Amino acid sequence: MRLEVLGCAGGIGGRERYTTCLLVDHDILLDAGTGLTRLDLERMLEIDHVFITHAHLDHVAGLALLLDAVQGKRSAPVTVHASAQVIGALRKHLFNWVLWPDFGTIPDAGHPILRWQPVETGAAFELAGRRIAAHPVNHTPGSLAYAVDCGSDGFLFTGDMASTPALWVMLAREPALSKAIVDCSFADADRRIAELSLHFCPHSLLADIEPVARPVEFLIYHLKPGHEELIMRELAQHAGSRRIKALACGDVFHF
Repeated sequence: MRLEVLGCAGGIGGRERYTTCLLVDHDILLDAGTGLTRLDLERMLEIDHVFITHAHLDHVAGLALLLDAVQGKRSAPVTVHASAQVIGALRKHLFNWVLWPDFGTIPDAGHPILRWQPVETGAAFELAGRRIAAHPVNHTPGSLAYAVDCGSDGFLFTGDMASTPALWVMLAREPALSKAIVDCSFADADRRIAELSLHFCPHSLLADIEPVARPVEFLIYHLKPGHEELIMRELAQHAGSRRIKALACGDVFHF
C-alpha cells in the first residue's frame, strides 16, 4: 500500500502551499483539499473513493473541482464517504446549485457522477485488500478519523481534532498502525485559540497521546502558516523519546 501526501498545510502562504489531501495507492483519497489540484486529469480519473473527515473548505475544495473535471469521462460515479452530518453539510452548503452544482444529480439523478456513502461510527470498509475504519473525533459535528491498513501495516489519519482520548486508546491497542498523521495547528502561545477552534497545540497534543506507549511515529500536519518552525520546536522540546516530525507535501510512504 502506498500513501502520497498531496497536501498537508493548515492554510495558504506558508512553508506548505497545498491543503489537506492524501492519496492511497491510485484510487482512494483521504480528504480533498487544494492538494488534489496537483494531480493531472489522467490520475484524477483513477480515483474511485474519497473519504472526508469533515466539511471545512480546506478539506473539500478539491472535491468540487474533481467532480467537475471527471464528469462525462467515467463510467462509474465517484463514491464519497463521510458521516451523515458531514454529507448533510456538504449537500446543503456546497453542492446546492449556489456555490457549486449538485453533482449527485449530474448528468441525471439515475446516473450521477457523485455517490454519497454515509459512514457509521466504528464502520470499516474493505477495498481491494485495504481496510479503512472510521473513528469519531472531537472537532465539528460528525468529524471522523480514518485508520487505514493493508493487514500487516498501516496508518491513522486523524483529520482536524482536539482532545479525543478514545482514539489514542484504539491506536495503542492496534499493532497494524505504525504511523499517525495528526493535527497540531497552533503554537502554545495560541492555546486558547486552539481550544476554541477544536485543534491541538503542542501542549495539548502531547498530553492527549500519552496513552500511546508503543513506538508509533507521529507525523504532524495542518501547521498554521508562519508558525511551522515554532510549533515543531515546541513539540521537540517536550516530546521526549517520541518520534515526531512534520509531514510535507510530496512525502511518500509504503506499508
